[in-house]
Amino acid sequence: MVACQHIAVSEPRLVRSLALFGPLLAPPEPARQGMRDRATKARTEGMGGIVEAIVQAATSGDTKANNPVAVALVRELLMRQDAEGYAKTCEALAGAEAADVRRIACPVLLVTGDEDGVASPSNVRAMAEQINGARVVILNRCGHWATLERAAECSAALKEFLAGRA
Repeated sequence: MVACQHIAVSEPRLVRSLALFGPLLAPPEPARQGMRDRATKARTEGMGGIVEAIVQAATSGDTKANNPVAVALVRELLMRQDAEGYAKTCEALAGAEAADVRRIACPVLLVTGDEDGVASPSNVRAMAEQINGARVVILNRCGHWATLERAAECSAALKEFLAGRA
C-alpha cells in the first residue's frame, strides 16, 4: 500500500482513485525492527514459526471467537507464502519511506478495523487529514485483515466509494 501511495503522488495520471485497506504511511520506528526480526524468523524457522503470532495479533477478538473460517483463511494464506518472499516483503516494508500524501489528488478511501494494530484508527484518521477529501471507514470488531474479517462491509464501502467516482 505504501507503493500505491508513492505511485499516486509521482504518477497521478495513472491513478483515478485509491482504495486502501489497513493503510499506513510507513511503519513507525519501533515496528521496523520487529519486521526485520520477523523476516529473520521466517528465514530460519519457516512460516510455521511466525504464523500463529500474526494471526493472534492481527485479527480481532470477535473474529477469533466467532469467525473460525476467517481465522483459518488468514492462517492458510500466511502458511502458503514462501518464507523467503515473505522475509523480503517484511524487509521492504521495514525500509519504506512515507509518500507525501498531501500531494495525492485523486479520490481516496481508507478502511481499517477498530482493532487494527497495524493501521490503527487514529493513524488512519491522521493520514486522511493530510489527503484532501479522503473518506475513512472504521469497521467495528475488526482487526488488520478487514477484507477477510468483514468482507461484506468492505465490499459495501468499496462499492459506495466507486459509485461516487464513476
